[in-house]
Amino acid sequence: MSSYLTSTTLIQSICRRAAIPLEQNTFTNEDLLAFCDEETTMGVIPSMMKLHEEFYVFSVNVPLESNVDRYSIPNRAMGVKLRNLFYQDISQNLKDMAKINPEDVPFYQNRSSGTIPRVFYFENDDVVLVPGSIPNPQGKLVFKIFLRPNTLVPDNQVSTVQQIDSTTGIITVDNIPSTFNANEQFDIVERKRGHRCKAIDLSSTNVNAVLKTITFDPASIPTSLVVGDIIALAGQTNIPQMPDEFHAVLAQRAACRCLEAQKDTEGLKNAYAKLKEMEENIGILIDNRSEGQPTKVNNLRGLLRSSKYNKRRSYTY
Repeated sequence: MSSYLTSTTLIQSICRRAAIPLEQNTFTNEDLLAFCDEETTMGVIPSMMKLHEEFYVFSVNVPLESNVDRYSIPNRAMGVKLRNLFYQDISQNLKDMAKINPEDVPFYQNRSSGTIPRVFYFENDDVVLVPGSIPNPQGKLVFKIFLRPNTLVPDNQVSTVQQIDSTTGIITVDNIPSTFNANEQFDIVERKRGHRCKAIDLSSTNVNAVLKTITFDPASIPTSLVVGDIIALAGQTNIPQMPDEFHAVLAQRAACRCLEAQKDTEGLKNAYAKLKEMEENIGILIDNRSEGQPTKVNNLRGLLRSSKYNKRRSYTY
């Protein structure tokens, strides 16, 4: 038996917890999955994020463009926020970038020179680089974001990888949903562990429903792709993107929503009590992901280390 829940088994779990008959007209399967999506955003994600254990971190690489100083935060970043921002040179070395306040821009513009960005500030949903007007820049920006979890869809709206040809980019799957076509973008979702996205917003060159194949640019296929992984339309999945242990918590939260909608006060009270117990216990399980090793804290900008830190950055202000 799998340790995780798919859309089908998740719906079954919700119905058991809220004593909802499988054959009923009050809640459709789409309603129950929508409850799960809302509870993921409003309940499960905040519980995981407050632990600061690097869940949902995803890298998006954006090549620098000539004389362009403004770059949009990736549209799938939770809360339109960044975990971090780095400059990566052509030797793949990462350089930390500092965030400044907009009112400090004149100071840094007057002190800045060279061919790489040093600092940045936010303006609406954009990152603005200082200096930004760099002709023929080299390297790229590495956006570290908290990737927004994909919305849940029925199991028959995703495909499972059966064979991988990394040379031609042809991936054979178990079925081709009717919503799949070459004009759509796709995500590749890990079936095991945290069910993270291995790749997002991939464009396909061909979708063959007869041969059950999807063709991508071989360079875009993640090297970690394995048989059993999931291919879904961009932003979709059939497995909640969280550790398996949280799937039961998600089902319980959705069951509470059903009981609330049915105005079952007594049932809701009992369900909330059970949810509180589950969340307390699950917090113990995932808090501190490396119990044997304490976290090493380096005050890189402290007085004693500032000169060494600036030297390693290989540029000065």
